[in-house]
Amino acid sequence: MKKNVISSIMIACTAMAGTVGNAQSPYISRVYEYRPAPGQFINELPEYEPGDTQEDMNRKAEEYIAGEHHNEGMISLGGYGGYAVFGFDHPVENIPGRYDFRILGNAFYANDNPNGEASREGGSCEPGIVMVSRDVNGNGLPDDPWYELAGSEYNRPQTIHNYRITYYKPNENKTPDPDPDYPDINDRTYIRWTTNGHGDGYLYRNTYHPQPYYPLWVESDTLSFEGTKLADNYVDESGHGHYYVLYACHWGYADNRPNTDNRSAFNIEWAVDAGGNRVSLPDINFVKVYTGVNQYCGWLGETSTEISGAIDLHIAGGDAAVPVFVSDIELDRYSAELQPGETLALTATVIPDSAANKAVTWKSLAPDVAGVNAAGVVTAHTEGSAVIRAIANDGYYIAECHITVEMYVPQPVTVTGVSLDRTALSLKKGARATLTATVEPADAANRSVVWSSSDTDVAEVTVTGQVIAFAAGTAVITAKTVDGGFTADCNLTVSYPAGTQALGECAPPQAFYAAGALYLRNLEGYACTVFSVTGQSLRTFRPASSDERWLCILPPGVYVLVAPGFTRLIKINGN
Repeated sequence: MKKNVISSIMIACTAMAGTVGNAQSPYISRVYEYRPAPGQFINELPEYEPGDTQEDMNRKAEEYIAGEHHNEGMISLGGYGGYAVFGFDHPVENIPGRYDFRILGNAFYANDNPNGEASREGGSCEPGIVMVSRDVNGNGLPDDPWYELAGSEYNRPQTIHNYRITYYKPNENKTPDPDPDYPDINDRTYIRWTTNGHGDGYLYRNTYHPQPYYPLWVESDTLSFEGTKLADNYVDESGHGHYYVLYACHWGYADNRPNTDNRSAFNIEWAVDAGGNRVSLPDINFVKVYTGVNQYCGWLGETSTEISGAIDLHIAGGDAAVPVFVSDIELDRYSAELQPGETLALTATVIPDSAANKAVTWKSLAPDVAGVNAAGVVTAHTEGSAVIRAIANDGYYIAECHITVEMYVPQPVTVTGVSLDRTALSLKKGARATLTATVEPADAANRSVVWSSSDTDVAEVTVTGQVIAFAAGTAVITAKTVDGGFTADCNLTVSYPAGTQALGECAPPQAFYAAGALYLRNLEGYACTVFSVTGQSLRTFRPASSDERWLCILPPGVYVLVAPGFTRLIKINGN
């Protein structure tokens, strides 16, 4: 699908040129079948002439890519599935751990790769699936079982196996359906295609190639192809259809890497059967290459694999060792929360451990929020979210850690319970006692409690937990936490003081307040003390007679008169 068709492709293969003493040629000797899918270079590379048959086109394809002068032309395989089958004049040996043969295409990298982080090469890379076969029956024809060379994308979840597509011959006289947004596309419903459950669509026609795109020597009204389909590899880096970059698959595909890159070479050890099982082949006689993607890139047209030749590296030289490729990358954590100024060291693990190139590039997609250095240390800067990427330089495998940066606001510690130092209490009428509440946990944010009495005629309780007994009876004193409403109870029993009987039943002590005076009866000689309800001693005295009147001025409120064996609550109103 390259727009600038190069009629002469100069390949730096000086060390590969020529033949050796056994007269075996390292180059393609024969093209057995050239069956492209529709595409913008079909009927041009190679050129179709009226009356040409399938045999004629096979011969023309052979003239383009076979022999020592293979660099004089190239053939296009068209859209997904279009293929060519070729062979050498000898079996290509499978030497373990070495590249066995190279397929020449016209892949290249962009001079200005807009997504050049790590080693993700891209430009015009149009991956073709490669299959191999042995001449088991010895008839010299490619009619024995085929095996796919499983490249880096073979086991990826985006790869579709047993993908089948059917193209329908167009009516060349149909009214074109131009794309109003892209003037380079003059018929967006040109050649219809359908698949086996993976969608359908059209192969577009563009203004750069006015010839018919459907192979003119094919008499059938449909063309069907089946095989492995790779995920789309293009990115519209411009965002509006002007600059497409086709990124290279890692390894194992034709027309996917420049011819000078060892990753344009193939190892027969990669062969798998239809079920994906590895097979051991001592050598191969035939090679089949077909376009492995089904994608359309605006003005660039459909993605189509091109072939300009192939070389047996064992004969020509250059059968380099196949490195252990990276297959994945993992992080020790995939999410983290940081505060501004905090750091976090991430650890990346390249898989497998025996990979030849284990270099990793680190990148933050939001460096203002959180940056990362070359060692994988993340530094949080400001509140927000950031994605930190660990990118394997070999193959551009990516692992991501999602970072959330926010100011830490400690959450208040909530109350879980409360207890009292006593669960039962006995008091004489008029006596006092203080209960202590313990709120759990000790660092709870709100440790306040509210005190209450179930019977205020029997006893009251102050805000500090002081219990004042008023009358004989029982009551429950409760401490309730403000946070959570947890409660603890103390069962109170109030009885008459023994001193009441000691004073005589006929002359029980009395105390009451009226008209600005405190009247005391039957307390002659007793040490009496007046307390406030908070426990403050206000006055201590001894009545001199059995009926004494103590003049005093007290503000309205509740007071406690205490004498040996006698306690009395004094209430003073505002009158």
